[in-house]
Amino acid sequence: MQIWSTNSGWFQIFKYENKQFTNWSNSKVLDVSGAKDEEMQAVQVHGNNGGKNQQWNVVYIDEMKADPKKGLNKDFGFHINRPFYMVSKLPMNRVAECHGANNVWLRRWRKNVLGQ
Repeated sequence: MQIWSTNSGWFQIFKYENKQFTNWSNSKVLDVSGAKDEEMQAVQVHGNNGGKNQQWNVVYIDEMKADPKKGLNKDFGFHINRPFYMVSKLPMNRVAECHGANNVWLRRWRKNVLGQ
């Protein structure tokens, strides 16, 4: 899908109805390509099949929920905004430490080391 300045052509006019954005001329709808719920997945215009990948909610800015600032993120299993260490279950209980952009190794815990 591309965003262009309006020229009021039939291909730019959609109505929102029954949770779908439908082109008023050819009845095609906005569709998430391949029905894949993935980052950077293309949005296209496609024939209406009623799938979840063609259903949308309109959320106005004054109704948008703020991102949570604390609590457990159940998707990832971590608490939001709570620093932590990754501690090995091996006998010395060393922690994971990032070294550079690509390497992680075990090190003893050291106070104020950002890589840990």
